[in-house]
Amino acid sequence: MKAGNIQRFELNDFLLQYDFTAGVLLCKSISLSKNLWIKKIEEGGIILDVIESDAIFFIAFEYNDTDGIFLAINRSDGKTAWFIPGRAYMYRVFGEFIFLIFIDEEGRYFLIKSSCAEGGIIWHHEVDIGLAEYTIRSDYLLLVYRDGRKEVLDMETGEEID
Repeated sequence: MKAGNIQRFELNDFLLQYDFTAGVLLCKSISLSKNLWIKKIEEGGIILDVIESDAIFFIAFEYNDTDGIFLAINRSDGKTAWFIPGRAYMYRVFGEFIFLIFIDEEGRYFLIKSSCAEGGIIWHHEVDIGLAEYTIRSDYLLLVYRDGRKEVLDMETGEEID
């Protein structure tokens, strides 16, 4: 791994190193000072960011402005738990769910609610590029746009609440 080709992400007790020219992801335990696993990322690209839950690393890869892949990788062994093709712009874990904003090949943005453990899409809601802030609560999501518009979405269904 050449130093100039490495992206490093330090998380709780883990250090992830990704060589984007070779497509190799290495996971190290900081407390044990040892390598835990190494994984070849066939899709390649660069990592935008990494977040984690109790058992999974969530890694957003980017190929260009609109393409990428969002991988959920088991922290213990480096195996892919699930993935969603596309470029993710926002991703936040809330309880047992992860919320992601993706862009599709037509340039449309979608807020997706997914299960941290199993992946898949529980619901999705189209948003526009003017989304300025969001608040995730146990029973609703508040989306606020730059032009002052607000949307309140039901946490269970993703449907807009009046």
